[in-house]
Amino acid sequence: MFGICLPGGGAKGAFNAGVIYGFYERGINFNVVSGTSIGAINGYYIYTNNVDKLKEVWMNIHDEQLKTQKICGKVIDNSQLINNLNKLEGKDENIKSFYVNYVNIHNKNLKEVIVDISKVNKDEALKYIKYSSLLPCRINKEITIKDLVDNFDSNRLFDEFREDVENGVYDGYNLDGGIVNNDLLSPFINDKVEKLFIISLKRDYKLPDYILNYYNVEDIVIIEPNRYMKPNDTLRFEKDFCSDLFNEGYEIGKSM
Repeated sequence: MFGICLPGGGAKGAFNAGVIYGFYERGINFNVVSGTSIGAINGYYIYTNNVDKLKEVWMNIHDEQLKTQKICGKVIDNSQLINNLNKLEGKDENIKSFYVNYVNIHNKNLKEVIVDISKVNKDEALKYIKYSSLLPCRINKEITIKDLVDNFDSNRLFDEFREDVENGVYDGYNLDGGIVNNDLLSPFINDKVEKLFIISLKRDYKLPDYILNYYNVEDIVIIEPNRYMKPNDTLRFEKDFCSDLFNEGYEIGKSM
């Protein structure tokens, strides 16, 4: 049995999509999948046996439309990504479990919630994936995605989010799982696999120590990009950037 863990990272998810497609071409099937944020979105293409469409999405980003999209409020709207998933039909019968995580905020406290969406219906599954990929962002006046990318400051974003949580602004919200845990490995403790693949979206990935209590190092395969990423790459849903990153992942996936 094979397992795959797909961390979050926004537009950098083009890399793990490319690796997935490389595996797909080689006929590699997965039995247990976990995903956070964009990893949950990419994972749903595996889960529904639509890896061809996963490639199509990442290689044909409509960046001009995204650059002019207006955003304002407490979160970055991910409706278009979820609408794309809603069109997918099918189920990969090799997959026995597909875990996603999100953060529930109650009384100014953050709690990680993990759901096996193979145990719920499609509407419920897409609801949890929407939560898992919903990024908080304090945007007090209407701006474009391009404006947000050009002025992206991850430290400021985190500080504002922490302040807003302390002020109760996000009470009742369900948000991106990567806020508390971008490496959804805990499901693989009980759902043991023979080989666990982790597709990191950054260089120099450090494996959490706890997973080595359950797996030998030789049973874990860490795949990471050749390049070092920048913080604002998370929001660079640009055709050239995404297709280039997809191809980088694809070359690694097909040659492993």
